[in-house]
Amino acid sequence: MSGMIARTIKASLFSLLLVTLVISASFASEAGEQQPSIYTELTITDVAETLDLLGLSYQLEPVAGEGIVADTRLVVLDKMTWFLYGYNCNGEQQKCSELQMRAIIEHANDDKIPPDLLNVWNRNSRFVRAYPSVSGKAIILEMDIYMAGGVALGNITDQFLLWRQSLSEFTEYLAKQ
Repeated sequence: MSGMIARTIKASLFSLLLVTLVISASFASEAGEQQPSIYTELTITDVAETLDLLGLSYQLEPVAGEGIVADTRLVVLDKMTWFLYGYNCNGEQQKCSELQMRAIIEHANDDKIPPDLLNVWNRNSRFVRAYPSVSGKAIILEMDIYMAGGVALGNITDQFLLWRQSLSEFTEYLAKQ
């Protein structure tokens, strides 16, 4: 009989703890504790401020055709220069719902890049894809951030960090080939 009483007490304490957690969460949200802001689009200024927080230098550069369909572009001066493009930018403030990071890596020799080199990278890399340039003498790396449905700013920042890490990993990968 005492085993049954002990289980009943444990179940009651667990229920009480659960109710307390739910009530605490309710009071926290009513008290004004902020949930992370969710973005479905960002201006290029918002993106630039995020790059500032990461300590990255950049410059705004117009997209003058060049076969690029992006609305705006930042040239980011990191260990390696890369580009950040804004797509589907609308309104007076040019809020963009899609971002793309892109780097162009010149191939060390004049030979065309072996397809297996990029196929292995693409098979093992989950977020950053690599493909040869039109001439076949450079490698283009790309990563997209699609904000439809909403993305927290912390996640966008994490994407920039993942991109930078992947750039380093790709250059190491190339050096081993």
